[in-house]
Amino acid sequence: MGKSILKVMMIIIDRNKTEKLLSKLEQLGVNFPHVFRAEGTAKSELLDVLGVGHSEKSIVFSTVTQETVIKVKEILTNEFDILKKGNGIAFTIPITSVGGPATLQILSGMNLTGGKL
Repeated sequence: MGKSILKVMMIIIDRNKTEKLLSKLEQLGVNFPHVFRAEGTAKSELLDVLGVGHSEKSIVFSTVTQETVIKVKEILTNEFDILKKGNGIAFTIPITSVGGPATLQILSGMNLTGGKL
C-alpha cells in the first residue's frame, strides 16, 4: 500500500440517493461501504443551519485513501451537488494506527503483498 494515508469517510445523504452513491463508490473501488438508515430528530431550524434538509437520510461510511477522498469529493460535488445547502454532508477522519497487519489489510482492501483484494 505504500504511504497512502487511510481515512474513514462519512457521507450523510438523502436516502433516495443512496443506491446511486454506492454505485459510484463501487466504481472507484471503495472497500466495504457501510450504510445506516437515519432519521433526524432536530428541529427544522437546526436542519436548515446544517444544510441537511428533510430527515430521511443514509449515513455511508468506509475506509478510503487520500487519493480516493479526492475522487469521491469530485463525484459528490459534480453529481450530487453536495456543496449546495440541503444536499448532504461529507467529512473524513484520519486513521493514525491500526491493530496489526491483518486489520490494515482489511481496512485498505490490499493483500499483504500490496495487490488489491
